[in-house]
Amino acid sequence: MCWGALIDFKVNNFGKRQFFDVPFGETKRQMRILLLGASVLASGFKELGHHVVTCTTDGTGDIKIHEFPTSVQTVFRQLPNGWNPDFILLTDDSTYAMFWGMEEVDVPLGWFVIDSHIHLEWHRAYAAIFDFIFVAQRDYVPSYECDRERQMIKWLPLCTFPFSGKGSPPPKLYDLSFVGKLNSKFNPERRVFIEQIQERYPIYVAAGEFVSIFTRSKMVLNQCAGDDVNFRTFEAMACGSLLLMERCSNGLEELFHDGVHLILYEKGNVSQVIEIAEYYSRHDLERESIALAGQTEVLNKHTYTHRAQTILNDLLTGDMNKRVGQRKAKLGEILFLLARVYQYVSALYDSHTRCVSQDSNQFRDLSVIRNKFEIMSCKVFQDLDRSNLRCVG
Repeated sequence: MCWGALIDFKVNNFGKRQFFDVPFGETKRQMRILLLGASVLASGFKELGHHVVTCTTDGTGDIKIHEFPTSVQTVFRQLPNGWNPDFILLTDDSTYAMFWGMEEVDVPLGWFVIDSHIHLEWHRAYAAIFDFIFVAQRDYVPSYECDRERQMIKWLPLCTFPFSGKGSPPPKLYDLSFVGKLNSKFNPERRVFIEQIQERYPIYVAAGEFVSIFTRSKMVLNQCAGDDVNFRTFEAMACGSLLLMERCSNGLEELFHDGVHLILYEKGNVSQVIEIAEYYSRHDLERESIALAGQTEVLNKHTYTHRAQTILNDLLTGDMNKRVGQRKAKLGEILFLLARVYQYVSALYDSHTRCVSQDSNQFRDLSVIRNKFEIMSCKVFQDLDRSNLRCVG
């Protein structure tokens, strides 16, 4: 397949950049990609030969920011000398709007949205910032359609690292395993579900690192937090285990077929899970055949590299300069919506402060962030009042 490379042919100063497309066969150029938020796609872009710089909110990225929220200009000042991004991609890490000022940059902006089922209330307005929006949960795509004339919005399922290693797979130590948080506050149904299974069937339960467990499990159980096709869906199959997956929406059965790549069970049906586990623990060849088909499907279609390739291909749809220009022309409307987002987040942090002791460090940290969002919201509204930018409302 022949696809284009983005080539910049004019740089006046940072962000003043224009793009055009040329076939790889004629000119191939390494793109400079700045990843903000979660860095899950970094390996995929690097695998395709591009230069990636990451800035994460947990301090694990290439650029270290000690306090959030922060401005994108603060991030730019820490970029390598002479390194100007061709594309900026924010990947949802289930925090709030932690990078300010993206709406004003003169390079294409993308957003890989993961936790729509948790943050949709403020995501709707925040979507106005971006030129490209990739939504991991299919059924939420319409909710992000802010401005179809200037934005590309599409379903982009989650993915995984290809965990299959060289040599023989490790011995199977567990008939059935589950790796995930059992948090009664955020997912009370999960704790009850897992505990009911534990009472009737030997299931190994853990949290955190999963590869060593999944690769040693005959079967892996997955339970969804919000009817979502989560990372564990892809990770379990990539590890070569038979996935017992909760039947859910958001495109699951477009991606994988029951009895072919995985086995589906009805939400919360403990007896069905146990019946399935007992059957496939006794039928090794059938279990291994489905597990292999699932692993092959994931490794052939659903790795980080596949998703990075899709994003790069989509960047070439339409005119880059036009998309950026259209965003800048709508800056007033975007800022108005952003101010509402900052107000909403400030109110959330205010509610969080009421749940902790006023003498604690956590209270002070939450209060600082709350105040930053409140101040930013006021500043945006004041800037709109003083300018000729057109806003909606």
